[in-house]
Amino acid sequence: MGTEERNVILADMATMDFGFGFPETDITLIVEGNKFHVNRAVLSHHSPVFNAMLNGHFKESSEKEIVLEDCKAEHFKEFLKSLYPNMKQSVNEQNVLQVLPLAHKYQSPLVTDCEDFMKTLCQPGTGIRISTLLDYILAAEKFNLGQFLESAVKFCARVDFDLLNGKKYSRISQRFGNTQYTKSIDKDVQKKFLQLSIETQFSIAKKRLKFLEMYKKKRDNSDSVESDFEIPLS
Repeated sequence: MGTEERNVILADMATMDFGFGFPETDITLIVEGNKFHVNRAVLSHHSPVFNAMLNGHFKESSEKEIVLEDCKAEHFKEFLKSLYPNMKQSVNEQNVLQVLPLAHKYQSPLVTDCEDFMKTLCQPGTGIRISTLLDYILAAEKFNLGQFLESAVKFCARVDFDLLNGKKYSRISQRFGNTQYTKSIDKDVQKKFLQLSIETQFSIAKKRLKFLEMYKKKRDNSDSVESDFEIPLS
């Protein structure tokens, strides 16, 4: 993102008022110097963390402006747009990894929305890429999204294991009846796969083996067989 484009986004955020359709905004949250004018009751209703912060015995409960650390203004904007009922922006591929960490941090029901969205992409024909899939799995491990991990492991079992590791083989020529291939490696994808927990890697490998065994039995019996899912690397 260029400096000019970022400045436009931040300028837009600085004037955003999330109180439309609700009682007058009564508190301002400051993230990276950008002010978000919001309503205590709305935040408290959708987040037990905000509820404790704004209505408990913390010093923030009596303040009109609160600085929030450890988050990016652009991400917080997406979180609020997905949280506020009068906006209710759907979680999508562009914002899910921005919304999820904040939803987890503030214990918002949006965690479930993020998990449900990611699960819908764990099937053929959705256009998901290996790189994005691995990003989702890493996030699911970090935030304990068990249902998504289960869906992702089943999906990955139908993807070539070399492809999950960032390796791609392309047929370049055929000489004297022998097909020749060239191998390329997507180092970014390979790095992400190696960052997966050993438990997740093992679960994928185990289900992959079961699928290949079933594939072999069906082929030996001349039954119809299902091929691997073909999805792009990145």
